[in-house]
Amino acid sequence: GVRMTGEQSRLLKAGDRVCWRKDQADRGTVIETNWAGVTIRWDSRGKQDIQHNDMGLVERVPTNLI
Repeated sequence: GVRMTGEQSRLLKAGDRVCWRKDQADRGTVIETNWAGVTIRWDSRGKQDIQHNDMGLVERVPTNLI
């Protein structure tokens, strides 16, 4: 698959749904973005801050699957 780049990560907005390693059962919601990275509240665990250039294992959930 295609890894999310730092540039793509910078386009995420609060409310966007994402998943971990293409696992549609392991989803979360972007709750904050800033110059350094994003904060995701995972459905199955707590919040996680991830720097933009470290978002390679996260991908946006296609809107038709939300």
